Amino acid sequence: MITGTLLGLGAAVCQSLSYVFSGLFVRTFRRSPHVLLVLAHLAMGVVSALALPLVLPEVLPPWSDFAGPLLGGVVFYLVGQTGLLLALRHTDASRVSPLLGLKLPILAGISVLFLNARYLPVQWLALGLCLVAALLLNWSGRPLALSSLGWILFTCVGYCLSDLNIRALVGRLQAAGLPLARASLVGGFLSYTLCGAIAVALLPTVPWRDRRLWAYVVPFAAAWLGAMLLLFACFGIVGVVYGNIVQSTRGLLSILIGLLISAAGHVHLESRASPRVWLRRLGAAVLMVLSIVLFSRAA
Repeated sequence: MITGTLLGLGAAVCQSLSYVFSGLFVRTFRRSPHVLLVLAHLAMGVVSALALPLVLPEVLPPWSDFAGPLLGGVVFYLVGQTGLLLALRHTDASRVSPLLGLKLPILAGISVLFLNARYLPVQWLALGLCLVAALLLNWSGRPLALSSLGWILFTCVGYCLSDLNIRALVGRLQAAGLPLARASLVGGFLSYTLCGAIAVALLPTVPWRDRRLWAYVVPFAAAWLGAMLLLFACFGIVGVVYGNIVQSTRGLLSILIGLLISAAGHVHLESRASPRVWLRRLGAAVLMVLSIVLFSRAA
């Protein structure tokens, strides 16, 4: 349990850092987010393609058994990533990251409407607390522009649909006889190898020869892929539910990282705010984490 928790916290730290690096890219170069998406996923795709043979079983189930959720997971993940980068173009990472906790009520809504899910009263209470936390985050400083809030919600929808497909992908790999940890790694490396293939096809549309861009792309790619690998390992040890609870601490970590960046004077990355505003953000992020814990524990 301790090892799994530490892996999950490591994933949350890496993910929080990836938000900073991606925000730095889109604010420094003012380019379309697809430039970062293509270059970063080219790098992650190469690493994943090299690592994939190390975890592949001798016999995979037929491609037709898992091609659908694999493609769906990748497409909706890229949709979510695009929304995230557009949100980070105008909003501090310390405010975007905690609001990604809105995935919980959005995923619950999708599950009720389309998957016939049913929830306990305490879980509906948790969803309400999640929305309250989101409102508090919006009021912690200058209110978010409607466009930024819209892109954050767009991101959450993309991530939710991706998560549902990834869950189906890992489940089908498990049904073929793979343990959870190995099924997660195979699913992850397959997904990012496919992302890399898409990036290769789109390479002529981006200035990939510009070395200045790669100096910003590589830290983001390393942080994001590191976060995903740590998270998959965490899931393999403690399971998906507890792993997602630990991962939800990324909102708190992003706020603490944002506070350090702001205190260091890097206001182009993180705007200054009063101590009262930072405390309000921390309180809202804690409430977001508690709502996710309450929802998951009641399941």
